[in-house]
Amino acid sequence: MSSPGKGAALPKAVALVLRDLINAVGKATMYPANHRFVTESATQLVDRLTPLVLERGALTLGVTPKGFLLDGVAVDPLPPILREFAARLHRKNVGTIRVAEGVTATEVTAMLAALADHDAAEHVGRDGWRSECIRIDPLLYDVVGFTDTPFDHELDEAFWGELVEAAFGRRLTDVEGTPTTAQVAEAITERVERSPDEARRVFEALASFSSAIAMRGDRGTVGARKRFTEVLGALARPTQLHLMQAAPSPSARRRFLADTLRVVPPTLLLQLLESVAESDGEPISAHLRWLLGKLAMGPDGSITATASFTAQVLGIVDQWEGADDPEPGIADDPRLLLEPVRTVSLGLELATAGRSVLVAARLMRDRGQFVEVLQLADAPGVDQTTAEAILAAVLDPGLLTRLLTAPTPDFPLIERVVQRSKEAAVPALLEGIERADSRTARRKMLDLLTHVGPGIAPELVRRLDGAPWYLARNILVVLAQLPPVADPQPILHALHHQEIRVRQEALKVLLRHPATRERAISDVLEGGDEAQTRIALTSLGGQCPPSLVAPVLAVIGHPNPELRLQAVRLLADSPSPLVVPQLLTLVRTRGGLLRRQRLLPATPVMLEALEVLAKRWANHRPVIAVLQLASRSSDAQVRAAVGGSA
Repeated sequence: MSSPGKGAALPKAVALVLRDLINAVGKATMYPANHRFVTESATQLVDRLTPLVLERGALTLGVTPKGFLLDGVAVDPLPPILREFAARLHRKNVGTIRVAEGVTATEVTAMLAALADHDAAEHVGRDGWRSECIRIDPLLYDVVGFTDTPFDHELDEAFWGELVEAAFGRRLTDVEGTPTTAQVAEAITERVERSPDEARRVFEALASFSSAIAMRGDRGTVGARKRFTEVLGALARPTQLHLMQAAPSPSARRRFLADTLRVVPPTLLLQLLESVAESDGEPISAHLRWLLGKLAMGPDGSITATASFTAQVLGIVDQWEGADDPEPGIADDPRLLLEPVRTVSLGLELATAGRSVLVAARLMRDRGQFVEVLQLADAPGVDQTTAEAILAAVLDPGLLTRLLTAPTPDFPLIERVVQRSKEAAVPALLEGIERADSRTARRKMLDLLTHVGPGIAPELVRRLDGAPWYLARNILVVLAQLPPVADPQPILHALHHQEIRVRQEALKVLLRHPATRERAISDVLEGGDEAQTRIALTSLGGQCPPSLVAPVLAVIGHPNPELRLQAVRLLADSPSPLVVPQLLTLVRTRGGLLRRQRLLPATPVMLEALEVLAKRWANHRPVIAVLQLASRSSDAQVRAAVGGSA
């Protein structure tokens, strides 16, 4: 027997039930059936099963040698402990386990005893096991066709057996043999006329069978589809109507119709559609019946399920589902909870974002399958309008905040949400940066902000005023990587922030853009902050624009000699005569009794200033006397600075 390929993730609630089942079977193996440990584990399992079964309607697990199937779909990945438990059940010949609503601790205790028995492979594995709400079916190895995998056939046999049991009101013996589809249809006709409860049981069995076939799509067995279609086709119109009326809710009827959409021929589907419509008190008009018939007509005149026909039927179902309840199908039809992936996939395939599709997408999000929603919406070839509608349904305003405040944020998922949310993600990301204790987390959020694009700049600038210094600094880090902002005034204000780290980042932002560059340099040089002054002077790249001569001259008086030297070099090519008096203060002084002019001691700053005066201002009257003194200096460095200009 081979299990299907990789499938859906295991829901957390089902995983907890399986772990409790493993524990309970272990206790039942070690202790007598009435032992306290066994009864307590059975009670715990019931407590875990009750809300799950109430939510889903029923829990159906298929057993394979390497894992479990949930309602016909392989569960992958699966923890090793659950994989090992599945292998143990498979060795006991257990094929499927189905738990219905109303299960009790007494039933669970009896089931545990049956599974824990050393002859379980002989008794349960050969004959199965039944109680009012629990059903265990053995493995069946006869294969219908060459194209059907053994497991798919076993699964279909389990659902077929459930339908047969519902139709006849009991489990048939081996002596009675396997009934034909016509016999099953005849038994169903008799059963639904007996009582509403009997009719409802048949409907639920049909719905489970249809759901199992539809969920597997092309992997479903040919034999199962054939038997399902033959049974439905053999039912008279009144019987079909009774079955639809026996459904637990209108949503259950609509879901059954959606499941059979790709299983039965269009002619039979039209009959079911009319039965569902009559059961809901909304009969289909003659015009709509004619239109659906035309849509089902193939190019050669044959009746076939064309894309237009399928889309129209799904649209009718969506309109019904949108009639009353705000969350259609959730409370009434647990099977919608089981198959949201297929519902969303079908909506994308048919380019329709009806309410059932949007509800299914939100269900996937709430179950932690948001990545799967994104993958479906991002798949090649999907209708973009439909994809955007689905994503709008799942991207609620609080989603990003919830993801960012998780104990361990899932940043790959957060990145996908930010990519889709764009500018709307800015407030949540800024709050996340403000709260983050980890530098790594902050860095990732800053990168996400940057990748959103220039559209976030107005919001970042707006948040700058009044932000804590650490948030303001990070906002400026992002702005430094974006194009120029329309209103730089808040960033200019940040140049005078009391926190040096904010001032430095603000300067980096302003220096990147020509419109604010010179003003920022001027403000910084006149402010006198050493670190910022160094950054501003370096940013000039060795050239001093005429508009910045005065601010650079202000650095001549700075106590840091390195900054003074940097300023002198910037002024070397300036044509402004304003530089001469300031340069002279760096090379000469007056001293002695007669206050005669003399040179200052040779320092890098003094020598650089002297060289600038000699090269550019040698004919300037105040400079001539200084150059003469320098040419007669006993210091070779001083004489070299003036060369032969004097």
